[in-house]
Amino acid sequence: MHKQRVLTALVIIPLVLIGLLWGGTVFFNVLVFVVAFFCLYEYFSMTFQNSPLLQSLGVLLGLIPLFMAMFKPGDHNIVFALFLICVSSIIIFLMTYPRHKNPFSKMAIFLFGCLYIGLFASLIVLIHPMPYGRLWIIFLFVIVAAADTGAYYIGSAMGRHKLCPNISRGKTVEGAVGGLIACVLMAVFSWMVFMDFSDLRALVPLAVLLGVASQIGDLTESVIKRACGRKDSGRLLPGHGGVFDRVDGLLMAGPCLFWILHFLGDYRGIG
Repeated sequence: MHKQRVLTALVIIPLVLIGLLWGGTVFFNVLVFVVAFFCLYEYFSMTFQNSPLLQSLGVLLGLIPLFMAMFKPGDHNIVFALFLICVSSIIIFLMTYPRHKNPFSKMAIFLFGCLYIGLFASLIVLIHPMPYGRLWIIFLFVIVAAADTGAYYIGSAMGRHKLCPNISRGKTVEGAVGGLIACVLMAVFSWMVFMDFSDLRALVPLAVLLGVASQIGDLTESVIKRACGRKDSGRLLPGHGGVFDRVDGLLMAGPCLFWILHFLGDYRGIG
């Protein structure tokens, strides 16, 4: 399992970084679209195992904010996408009401998947057109990878105290701290290599914040999998499980980075 995990990472990470450096906006949008598609597919395959129709509708609705972010970005358009998702979800469950034992719970689960994956992925897309957006995306990927890798190896070697045993038995406090330390180290490394336009005094706490967000995203997906009785969201990535398993941290950390950059406006204190 560990060997498969390493080999998969060695294949995927260089390809993604090369694409981000030289692929441009089109490559990035296609990458996010493909990843979001598989995340939505895995989510709805877990939550609506016996309903291919709801799986398909969930994927289609979840991709709407992504299309808006790619082709017609703007606050009102994203809000319209969310409005369309909500209204469509209500109509779908009004029409299929007799088929569900707990219709309201099912509607909430359906709506959550569309919004959580679709909206959060669309906010990551909106980082790319920002000033230094490509470098911020690479920084995001590096920090989330550091949080995940640091938590995995430090937790395996030194983990003693469970972080959230009711959600995930494998995660430890030591691993979480190790992941945040890895984030700090990679923030310094990133500043030295490609983030020299930013202020290191702000970049380090930003990396810690993104590391915390990444761990929250990981735990969020663990809650979903535990509710569905699944160990992994899928089997597409050997050693890693599904695509959702691999990007759960990015789905939470990415929007956090977007809003920080968005509200700072001129990037003072970071850029």
